[in-house]
Amino acid sequence: MMSTLLQRRVFFALFTLFGLASCNSEKAPEIGVLESASPESHQEVSVSISKLELNSFVGRDTLEQIAGNLFDYFKSTNDADWDQLMHYFPLHKNSDTAFVNSSKRALDYWTERGVKNRTEMAEIVYASPAVTDGDQQVVLINMKLKHFVEFLPNYDGPSPSGMKGMVESNYGKGNAAYFEKELAEGDSLPFRYWEISGLNRIWALSHVDSSHWCFLPPNFNESGSAFMMSSDAMVGGLRHRRQNDPTAQK
Repeated sequence: MMSTLLQRRVFFALFTLFGLASCNSEKAPEIGVLESASPESHQEVSVSISKLELNSFVGRDTLEQIAGNLFDYFKSTNDADWDQLMHYFPLHKNSDTAFVNSSKRALDYWTERGVKNRTEMAEIVYASPAVTDGDQQVVLINMKLKHFVEFLPNYDGPSPSGMKGMVESNYGKGNAAYFEKELAEGDSLPFRYWEISGLNRIWALSHVDSSHWCFLPPNFNESGSAFMMSSDAMVGGLRHRRQNDPTAQK
C-alpha cells in the first residue's frame, strides 16, 4: 500500500512533467520535427527547435541531443511506458531500487485510476548556458508547449474542475483551460481534461560523463526533490533566462 505522502508526490509529478531518466549516452535523432504515432498508443508528439525565435546559449549538437531526449521523454509519458520513462529521471542523484519501483507502482496506480498525461507539441525557444553543478551539467529550457491532463470516465478521484490552482502552479497562470466532453453511451462520467497551451520551462540535466539528458519540472524543489540541483545552479539559470530570454517577460 502506498503512503499518502507518496501518492501526493506522484500525483504532483503527473502534473509537472516529472522527467524520469538515467543518464546513458545515446545518439540523438536528427532534429527538425520529431513525430511519433505508434499503433499501440495512437498518440502523436512533436518536438522542434524554433527557427525564428530561438535564443540558445549551448552548442547546436547539445541542443539537438536535449531535444531528442525530450522527445523520448514525452513519448514515454504518452505511452505510459514507465520503464522507458525511468530513463529520463536523473538517477545519478537517486538510483535507489526501492524508489524506482515505488515510483512505477504509483504511476501505474494513477494510470489505472484514469489519469493520463499527453503532450502534443513542444517547440524550444530558449536554452541557458550549460552549468557544471557537481557531477552534472544543468540547462534551463523554455518551450512553447501543448499538453493535456486527461481524466477518463473511470476516474473516481477529486473533481478535475477544482484543480485549476494546481495546474496553473505547474504550467503557468492563464495557460490552462478545462473541458468536459458530452457523456458517452454507457459511461456514468464524461471525459474531462485540462488543456495547457503556452510557454513552459523544464530543467535538463546530464551527468558530466554522459551526453544523455534527464528532465525535472520547473518547480521540482517544491516536491521534496531540492537535492537534485544546487541553489546556485538553479538561481543562475533563472537569472540568465530573465536577462536573455525575450519570452521571460511574457
